[in-house]
Formats: sequence, structure tokens, C-alpha cells
Amino acid sequence: MLERFAAGMRQFSYFHTIVQIFSNKELRLENCRRILEYNDIRIVVQTTDLTLQIWGKNLYADTCSSDGLLVRGEIQSIEFLKKGALCNGKKENKTDQIRKNPKVQ
Repeated sequence: MLERFAAGMRQFSYFHTIVQIFSNKELRLENCRRILEYNDIRIVVQTTDLTLQIWGKNLYADTCSSDGLLVRGEIQSIEFLKKGALCNGKKENKTDQIRKNPKVQ
């Protein structure tokens, strides 16, 4: 029973992505895994269960540490995508390719 409780607490506390937005000038992101793309108009971040696209002007990562990521600039929009999805459609993994064409391996 204790293991079940601990697993539930881990699910709800540590591994979920936490996003804090302060006006349109600052975004704090906790539990991010890595930065996938970085430039002054778009920052793409992989979290434990999501891919976040942050769009704006003069964007920059002010702080990137084990605690999280702090993005500053003029934030215009934020997109929450399922893990592995890209802005132009779903990214196929090797399993999806094999299902469509069994000769691919």
C-alpha cells in the first residue's frame, strides 16, 4: 500500500511539468528535459510528457538548470504538444514505420 501511495505522489508532484507565466515577459518551466530548438523567435522544449513551443520576439533562456528553465522576451504564444509531435505534424518513430512497411528495419 505504501508503494502505491508513493507512486501516486511521484506522479502528481515531481514528474509533471509546471509552467508559470508572468505577463508576456517571462515564463518559468519546471521539469524540462532538454531544449530541442533555440532562437530569438521560437524555443522548443521537451518535458517529461509534453513538447512546448514558445513563440515571441527577442526570446532567450535566462536560466537553464536542474531546477528548470527561465525564458524571457516578448512571449506571443505557447503551444502544448504531445511528446514527440512536431509543429508540422506527428513525428514517426521506428515502430510506426515498421507497421506501415514491414520491410523497413
